[in-house]
Amino acid sequence: MPPTDDYIGKTVASKYRVEQMIGEGGMGKVYKATQLALDKQVVLKVLRQALLSDERTVARFEREAKAASRLNHPNSISVLDFGRSDDGAMYIAMEYVQGKDLHQILTRDWPLPENRVIRVMSQVLSALADAHSAGVIHRDLKPENIMVEQRRGEADFVKVLDFGIAKIVDGSTDDGPALTRAGFVCGTPEYMSPEQARGAQLDHRSDLYAVGVIIYQLCAGLLPFDSDSAVGFATKHLTEIPPAPSKRRPDAKISPAMERLIMKALAKNPDDRPQTAEQFRAELMAIEKERRAGAPLRRGQTSASALAPVARKVTPIDQQETRVSGEARGPWSAREDTVPSSNNLGPVPEPVTTVPTTAPDRVTGDKWGLVFKVAVGLLVLIALGLGGLYATKYFEPKKDTYTPPKNAPLPGTGNPWDDDVSDDKRRPADRMRKEAEGDRYYLARNLSLARTSYLEAWQADPQPAVAMKLGQVAFDLDELDEARGWWGRVKRDARDSKFISHIDQVLPR
Repeated sequence: MPPTDDYIGKTVASKYRVEQMIGEGGMGKVYKATQLALDKQVVLKVLRQALLSDERTVARFEREAKAASRLNHPNSISVLDFGRSDDGAMYIAMEYVQGKDLHQILTRDWPLPENRVIRVMSQVLSALADAHSAGVIHRDLKPENIMVEQRRGEADFVKVLDFGIAKIVDGSTDDGPALTRAGFVCGTPEYMSPEQARGAQLDHRSDLYAVGVIIYQLCAGLLPFDSDSAVGFATKHLTEIPPAPSKRRPDAKISPAMERLIMKALAKNPDDRPQTAEQFRAELMAIEKERRAGAPLRRGQTSASALAPVARKVTPIDQQETRVSGEARGPWSAREDTVPSSNNLGPVPEPVTTVPTTAPDRVTGDKWGLVFKVAVGLLVLIALGLGGLYATKYFEPKKDTYTPPKNAPLPGTGNPWDDDVSDDKRRPADRMRKEAEGDRYYLARNLSLARTSYLEAWQADPQPAVAMKLGQVAFDLDELDEARGWWGRVKRDARDSKFISHIDQVLPR
């Protein structure tokens, strides 16, 4: 079969003979190649020719090489070379790892024994500890970026990959402009920390939140949150407390100690999480030590063979650079930057329930049966009494609540961006629901319906984020006066917003 790529069979920079393409993303392609001087297999990542004129993309590609080259740890991928090929294309040569990524293992092998989860993730944390000490924050940790190799005498040897959007923190001030545009958030929404989704300043504890999400997924077979959109995932990471893994998947075998550590890692406030990768790893290893000591750690008695993982939904911007507010295409668009992975899980079988085979002692049962019945009777009487009090209160006539008619103009100047709603009449829940609806319409490029939903969100609870989106829709429709009106409201209500500089650049006075 003839090659399907121009690079296959060619020699790059007189050093690397390209053998096959093994992945493709928004920034470029990834090849398996042979380093000619040593006859050694390597991975070659080549930046797309069309992106060579984009200074920001080139700088990001160079930063990936710089970030990875700082790392010298057995569980971090090694960068071997960086440069330009004869045709001007930029490339990074990295060590070749035989194995499968953690997402493939999750798909194939779940449910995973807790000791295996600890074995894999303790190595990930060890690699992160080394990266953090070198001033490197990964910012896009996810199962697809964790390779697991079965070595002779060493099961589940881990390599952490793809520092492509890593942040280098070294205290210097001469690294040039930030490589993330104003209003953008880099990362994968399903694994994004609240502060990362918010676009706030990050530190190493953002990576530890992503580790918490991954451990949750490995233990429960699904993610802490479900959503059909990137904005939905980001919103839930920002605003919702995740349910405990045992609540979402009661049949999964998760020890109480592991569940407590997962929920600690998923704390909204970084100060409430493990504070370092070393501390996180130590707490994981303590769980394994307790398990080996024979402590009753596990919950649930369902047969492991009856369980199957629930596939995470791949959002339109999965493994991409996520824009949450911004330029001509708005706060919701993005592009893919990394190698996609398959997700071909089947349906979840019905759980198998085990039935006790040992009959209770009849004497004991007879002895305590009467006591039990009397106690239950008293509880029923108490419940009926409380229920009557609750019903009396519940069925009292409710006070009228403010519900503006659909798309009705707000009182005031006639311009909706100049109006407001008093605190006692605001409906934040309705605003969040209609704003999410508008996000879906915007991502589908149905600007008319998006504007309608955002207006309803604004009428329910006027917030700068909604005004920002209404201004973006107006800007996309070339209605510049309306865009100025909405974005002027953003400037009045959120003077310290990170969106102000973006507004001034896109829509100058």
